Amino acid sequence: MKKSIAILLAALSMIIISCRSSEDTAPENPAVENFFNLNVGNKFVYKTYDNPDFTNPQSVYIFTGRTDSVSIVGKVEVQGFTFAKERTKTVWTNSTMNNQESFRYLRVNSKGHLVALKTLDNTPISETSGSVIHPGTDFSFTFKRDQIEMNQLVGSLFYQLHKDKSIDVEGNVYLVSPYLGDFTPAASQPNLLKKTQEISFKKGVGLVKEICHSVYGKGFFETRLVSATVVN
Repeated sequence: MKKSIAILLAALSMIIISCRSSEDTAPENPAVENFFNLNVGNKFVYKTYDNPDFTNPQSVYIFTGRTDSVSIVGKVEVQGFTFAKERTKTVWTNSTMNNQESFRYLRVNSKGHLVALKTLDNTPISETSGSVIHPGTDFSFTFKRDQIEMNQLVGSLFYQLHKDKSIDVEGNVYLVSPYLGDFTPAASQPNLLKKTQEISFKKGVGLVKEICHSVYGKGFFETRLVSATVVN
């Protein structure tokens, strides 16, 4: 059963509204605040929940069985830039699909944005390389992209940082900076709904909550921080 859930989630990922896909395009040199902590030894545990209806406040969250253990395992110097190497191990409850590992490389650029690259191999690196995971404290940063499915425009995404707010996640209260992505359906898609992605970071800690919607229907996934060990 849990293996079936894993396969289903993998299939759904093909129609999930794109998360974490913005890119910096123009270099700037503001004072960089120490918002992100990329120290080696940081460890985080996340659980992912499924909710079938974002329009219904009473809709019940269901644990998917997926737990991700994320850690900063080292530093890598490439072409004069220093990246934190992040490892994610995924476990599915009652499944043989356990301890799968994936890696990505993180750094904070001169704008104070947290950016990520999936690989550093044979990749030209510049100050603005990488997808923006979170803009830190930069309220001037925005990102817009079209959402394309099966070579068809289904809507647009507009990401922007919003003011800090307190949220309760797994029984703990965090003051977070929410980076929100509003999805607006295309005029040719009258049956689709407006919805909002969320990537919420706590200063000095990291990702606390992420919401990823499906393009079609009302379902969404919510990833929650369960525990954290932060090296200062």
